Amino acid sequence: MVIDKTGGLFRLAVGLMQACATQNITTDFSPLVNNLGLYFQIRDDLINLVDEDYFKAKTFCEDLTEGKFSFPIVHCVTLNMDEAGTRLLSILRQRTDDVDVKLYAQSLMKQSGSLRYTWEKCVGLKDEIVEQIESLGGNAPLLKLVEYLHATITGLEGAVSGTSTEPQQPPQP
Repeated sequence: MVIDKTGGLFRLAVGLMQACATQNITTDFSPLVNNLGLYFQIRDDLINLVDEDYFKAKTFCEDLTEGKFSFPIVHCVTLNMDEAGTRLLSILRQRTDDVDVKLYAQSLMKQSGSLRYTWEKCVGLKDEIVEQIESLGGNAPLLKLVEYLHATITGLEGAVSGTSTEPQQPPQP
């Protein structure tokens, strides 16, 4: 689903460019385009949950307020079909604006390793994208853009690694 969500726009753009191209008409850009779409979506999901600069520009953990099943949320719920997963699903259904509840949800994802897993997925996808660009003949501006966008992810490594073994306590009503 994620590949279709963001990757669809990338595939459309590449398809339109290829329709008017005089070179590389038969080159299959699908793996690169799909990875770019996947990377951008997972990157956005992670930034939404842990990037303090994003919180200043938008809102804290906006995906929780919107009830979105983002990549780290799906990973956490799937990995923790126990109490932690149930609590996270409950928070998601609430579509809460409560910062304490969102902090608790964030701590559940951090403690379960889902935020770290998401960060590692972004790193792996970025490396794969760079390899794909280079195997297609290279493109310095595109590589520079990928590196620029990935710098935000690199800076979030500390935010995704849990230092405590227990999530915060759920907020009391």
